[in-house]
Amino acid sequence: MAVRKTKILFLIICLLQLFYLFNFRSGFRYEIIKDPFNENSGITYAVSNEVIELKNILKRNKMVHFNLSKKLKDDDYFYQRSLEFNYPIRINLSSKLVFFTINEDISKKCKVIETGKYLKLTQC
Repeated sequence: MAVRKTKILFLIICLLQLFYLFNFRSGFRYEIIKDPFNENSGITYAVSNEVIELKNILKRNKMVHFNLSKKLKDDDYFYQRSLEFNYPIRINLSSKLVFFTINEDISKKCKVIETGKYLKLTQC
């Protein structure tokens, strides 16, 4: 009888330990697999809000190419994620549609098309 109680206690401890590892130590988020066939499932865990905003502006304006300001190109994380996350929309260095950060000064030749929370789209 004591052996059986020990086995049950050991099983409960193992299950609690697995629950602890699954929820707190692994970084797993239930929201990611809650709706796996949704196009935007888990994107907030994969990329920054700036990259998400960039994609939303590109979609709203039905753009096929864009360019980034020097400051955004120098940010390696943002530049790489912009290329990957927005495919098949591509960066074109000769594009007149240029994204700037919200705090960045733009040339007087550029006309602001849309301003978001983090970025602004201009036509230069």
